[in-house]
Amino acid sequence: MLYLENIATLTPSQVAAAAAVRFSSGSDVIAYFETHCGAHFIDWFNAHCAGQGLWSNKRLVSSSAVKARALAIWNHIPLIFDTASANLLQFAALMSILIQEAGSELLPSTELCGCPGYPGLVYAFEHIPGTKASYNSGPANKLAGDLFFNDPDFWAAHGHLPAADLVRAIPDLREQWNTAYYPRLLAPTSINPVHSGFIQQADFFKFRGRGFIQTTWRANYKPIVEFIQTYTGNNPVIARYRQAWAGMDPDLVCTKSTNEDWDALFEEPECIVACRAIGLHSRANGNYLNLSTCAATLTSSNPVPGSLYRMGLCINGGAAYAETFRQRVMELITAIKLAPEEGERKPSAA
Repeated sequence: MLYLENIATLTPSQVAAAAAVRFSSGSDVIAYFETHCGAHFIDWFNAHCAGQGLWSNKRLVSSSAVKARALAIWNHIPLIFDTASANLLQFAALMSILIQEAGSELLPSTELCGCPGYPGLVYAFEHIPGTKASYNSGPANKLAGDLFFNDPDFWAAHGHLPAADLVRAIPDLREQWNTAYYPRLLAPTSINPVHSGFIQQADFFKFRGRGFIQTTWRANYKPIVEFIQTYTGNNPVIARYRQAWAGMDPDLVCTKSTNEDWDALFEEPECIVACRAIGLHSRANGNYLNLSTCAATLTSSNPVPGSLYRMGLCINGGAAYAETFRQRVMELITAIKLAPEEGERKPSAA
């Protein structure tokens, strides 16, 4: 078993070799790892990376269901990368993100809410120092107070839900609903829709993290609406929403859609929306999936275009996350043993 530590960088020969390996489908990924590494990627990762180095607390479930999900994800390379194929650098980088964000079963899950001191809806609404920004006062979302009191489309769509009358009964709270301080004493904090269904349709909760990269903010959901409205495939879940949202302004769809709508779309078994959300996010953030094949640029610890560091920063926003991600990808690629280390000599022919 290979133990990895203190991986400083990738050599030009390693990067060139990884860039030369290309995948057009999940089957290509499976074939490559079985041929080159002697195992399915999940089994290889668990044997050579999981529990070691910066992967010390990560492991993938090696089950038929998880392997089928991995196959489905990598069958959507065009949806993710906007190209017909992706190279091994891109595979290693995105898999590193998926293992971090989607967890051991590679599930496109919805962000859970609640932690000590910030129960339920408070977690999404408020700024938590060192953890997250307020999802209400961020520049990309519509403020809850504006939606609750000034938006007739929001009220028409959601006004029948629990807690609607309670919110409207206290108009003095309109301004507080536009801050990063949840009115804990006067509004339910429970994430049970039976108690707070109306409040949960506001942007701060509805557009929290979902999917493989935890897509957040209305601005990142609007392009997904446009994708669904122009979808030409036969997936029944997406086709149902294509019909329901036909001809509507995407911003209006965001206002009138529900948490349940977005859970259904992101969690549908073919992973189409969850995969396209990655590609749309990359496109909106300088095409961070277009990684450089120059070793110095790829491994730079600065957010230069084409670097792993910049990709991590675009997805999470945190410098520590970006640096850990950069080093994890380098560990993973090094473990594949693509090319001799600089200074190593290939064995001569007998």
